[in-house]
Amino acid sequence: MDFLLETHSGLRWLVLAALIAMLVIGLARWNRDSSHHRLLVKVSSIMLDVQVLLGVILLIVNQTWADLFHPVVMLIAAGVFKVGKVRTANVEEPVRGKRLTAVTVLTLGLILIGIYL
Repeated sequence: MDFLLETHSGLRWLVLAALIAMLVIGLARWNRDSSHHRLLVKVSSIMLDVQVLLGVILLIVNQTWADLFHPVVMLIAAGVFKVGKVRTANVEEPVRGKRLTAVTVLTLGLILIGIYL
């Protein structure tokens, strides 16, 4: 199980890097065409899914039910990202990019709270 924990901990940095890249692109294009790169959104979504899957497996295997703050906040963050991604799919530009940037900020904030608190 050490391998799963190390993978989960290491993947955290890739997820954070992808979300920060989405945030930078969204803010840089805020007043113009603020569309995000579709591949970056897809990669961020997949990495977040894998991260959640590894976290759920670790939670079940280790049975650490005493402190559920981290898993609950992370599941909420993943849910916010997924719902935000789906809800912005059919919105026209530039509103789509601005909403996706706002969802990215919220998701990133929740993830940082879940990691460091």
